[in-house]
Amino acid sequence: MPAATQAEMEVIQFLIHQPTPDQIIAFHPSPEVAERFYSLVNREREGSLTPAEQRELETFMYIEHMMRLMKAAAYKALQQKAS
Repeated sequence: MPAATQAEMEVIQFLIHQPTPDQIIAFHPSPEVAERFYSLVNREREGSLTPAEQRELETFMYIEHMMRLMKAAAYKALQQKAS
């Protein structure tokens, strides 16, 4: 199994601290992770990604998808709590 990316480690560290719905909604990746993501996106547009970089980009996309789902669920939980 390949080593975890910095993005994966950030999300793991965030989740093991049992964030509140508000903290989930406010979560953003570090500037370093965001910079790496945009670098990979730009290189993909140029068609110059290695297979390892393509897998890394796919991992970023999956993490982003999961975080969006978690944020939507957290927002819904806050709305229900306020009702």
